[in-house]
Amino acid sequence: MSETDIWKGLNRVAAPPDFEGRVLGGLRARLRPDPRIRKARVFRWALTGSTAALLLAFAALNLFVFKGGPLAGIGSGSAAALASADPVHLTEPMNYGREVRSAYEGRTVYLLEQVSDTSSSIIRY
Repeated sequence: MSETDIWKGLNRVAAPPDFEGRVLGGLRARLRPDPRIRKARVFRWALTGSTAALLLAFAALNLFVFKGGPLAGIGSGSAAALASADPVHLTEPMNYGREVRSAYEGRTVYLLEQVSDTSSSIIRY
């Protein structure tokens, strides 16, 4: 007995009369975008476009109203004035000699000895 013989013995069943209409209606409902999703998508595009327009406006103001970018003044005498000025130190030298000397005034002697039998190459005395 083959598989087709098993199917031949069963009775055929018809679909309900409104089956096709319900399936097509469900497909239309799924394909139609939700109004909330549509509003969110429009808001996202509007926010992206307004941000791009704002950046473009800043770039246009910088080039045309303020006459050049941030490096426009280098060609004038300002670069020579900056080169002749005293350098500005960004770091301050620290003298830790006082702290080291105060540590030895108490006559404290620290002995560093190995505690375990195995030594690690990372530890340095």
